[in-house]
Amino acid sequence: MVELADRTVTDAAWKTKNLEDYDRRLERAARRVDELAQEHDTAALVIYEAALMKSGHPAEEVRETVRRFGETWQDEEEPLTIPRVSGIMNIEGNEWFFGDGALRVMTGQLLGQFQHRVAQYNYVDEREVLKRWANSHDTRLFIRRRIYETEPVVGVVAGFDFPLVQYLRVAAGGNTVVPSEDVARALEALGFPEGGDEYEILARAESLSLHLDLPAPIAGALLEDIARDGLTDFPQPPESTPEEEGGEEPSDETPKPAPEDRAARRTAREDPRKGEEPTRVQDPQTSDAPGVQQESGDKSAPASPETGRDGAPDKARDEDEG
Repeated sequence: MVELADRTVTDAAWKTKNLEDYDRRLERAARRVDELAQEHDTAALVIYEAALMKSGHPAEEVRETVRRFGETWQDEEEPLTIPRVSGIMNIEGNEWFFGDGALRVMTGQLLGQFQHRVAQYNYVDEREVLKRWANSHDTRLFIRRRIYETEPVVGVVAGFDFPLVQYLRVAAGGNTVVPSEDVARALEALGFPEGGDEYEILARAESLSLHLDLPAPIAGALLEDIARDGLTDFPQPPESTPEEEGGEEPSDETPKPAPEDRAARRTAREDPRKGEEPTRVQDPQTSDAPGVQQESGDKSAPASPETGRDGAPDKARDEDEG
């Protein structure tokens, strides 16, 4: 199953890279991501935009509302920090939230959560704090385990669902993808299994980005572009051969030595000097092993430490005692 999944994502990456207009599509996706990154320069407005996406209004309409808010309240002497934007929304009406009071409350809660997060860092820019949260190991772990509701920053805000979490992560500079319907359709067109929930779509898109060697947001924009164009006719990767998959097929037969090798081995066996005959070390019980006679010497019993050889007193012992 793992090998099948690996082959699926490898083939999908090959199909994408070998599109005739791949370079043009890649450039367009990268430009779109860069433009959004420049627009998402203020942390408080990034949070505000992600909350407004809950309304169901088109993304461009949401961004236009955020732009108007920024232009209305921008002050050269007082930047739009999270505390300031939160204060403005406390005194303003629901007109900045498409008339939805519940959306206004949720936005205030999100701003408050990140205000606490920023307070945990010393002298770190709000935008950087937001990006660190988006890419942190803990955030990814909560999502990978499908328990984003228990994530201590945005997961505890009621109504802020999983796609909105991903939208905020991408807008904050996170290396991830929003698991949209367009992304799901493009993945299916590239050969991934049909269906799958939002977590599976996210995992497939991020895996494809790794095989494409692209940042995940750019890969996501590329997939959305493919889906919008309704592209289904992709170049097909070449069929892999056994040698390409795992080298040459193993053979059960033991390779036979060449005739000259067989002759050399036979000569070595006939000549003990070649070292093929058993030695004393190899077989100490063999009496006719080479070198046995030379090593054996006098086989008489060893001299006694008390009487010496043949019962004679040990001269060295007598001298010591004397």
